[in-house]
Amino acid sequence: MNQDNHAFAHDDNQAKLLRMAREIADFFQAYPHDQAVDSIAGHINKFWTPKMREDFLAAAAEPGLSLPPLVRAAREKIKRRATG
Repeated sequence: MNQDNHAFAHDDNQAKLLRMAREIADFFQAYPHDQAVDSIAGHINKFWTPKMREDFLAAAAEPGLSLPPLVRAAREKIKRRATG
């Protein structure tokens, strides 16, 4: 895979993760706000690999990206890879 294809695949993966996070938020939107935020972050922390979480957090940090408020709030509770 050349570098251009690799960058495209990476961007496509991040777009997929952002879409998945939005779909999770859609599922929990009927819950009270705090419970929805905890449930979104809990789902992502439990079922996504550390690499998926890191890729999502990197994509979610892009300037100008519009995220649903529940996803934006849950982002702070998503586990990062251990460093060291």
